[in-house]
Amino acid sequence: MKFLVVLIILICIVIPFKAVAQDGGGSFGNGTSQSSSNNGGNGSYYEYNIGSGLKISVNLWGFIRSPGRYVVPSSTTLIQLLSFGGGPLPEARLNDVKIIRDVSVDSTIVEKILVMNLELFQKTADPNQNPVLYPGDTIIVPGSALSVFQLYFGIFRDILIVVTSVISIALLYRN
Repeated sequence: MKFLVVLIILICIVIPFKAVAQDGGGSFGNGTSQSSSNNGGNGSYYEYNIGSGLKISVNLWGFIRSPGRYVVPSSTTLIQLLSFGGGPLPEARLNDVKIIRDVSVDSTIVEKILVMNLELFQKTADPNQNPVLYPGDTIIVPGSALSVFQLYFGIFRDILIVVTSVISIALLYRN
C-alpha cells in the first residue's frame, strides 16, 4: 500500500515537470531559409538567409514565441525581427518594447535604451516606432504584471509540491 502511495506521489511530481521541459518554440512557415539550433539548453540561435548582403546578430528576449539570438539581414526592422521570432505572446506588453543598443560617446561605449510603442505603430504605422536594427541590439518584450506574477507563483507552486511530496513520503515511511 505504501508503495502505491509513493508511486502516485512521484507521478504527480514528474508529469508537470516533464510537460514544462517539453514546451518548446514553434516552427516557422515563412518561406525563408532558416537554420536553428538549441545549444544544450543555453538558448536558441536562428539564422535567416534572405537574399545576399550583410548580416547582423541581434538578441530577442521576453514574451515572444521563440526568443534567442538571431542572425538577420542588416535592413531588418523591429517588427520583422518580432515576426521572425514567431510574434509576441498574448501576455506581451507591446507599448513598452525596449531596444538596448551600444553606442559610442566620446570614444566610450555606453548603452542606449530606446522604448518603442508597438501598439501605437499598429494604429498609426509611425516609422519611428519600427526602427532598423543595429548589430548587437538586444530587444526586450516585457510581459504584463499579471503574467510575471503567474510565472513566479507557478515556480513557488512547483517547489511547494516537491516539498510536500518529500514530507509525505518521509511521514509514510516513518509510520
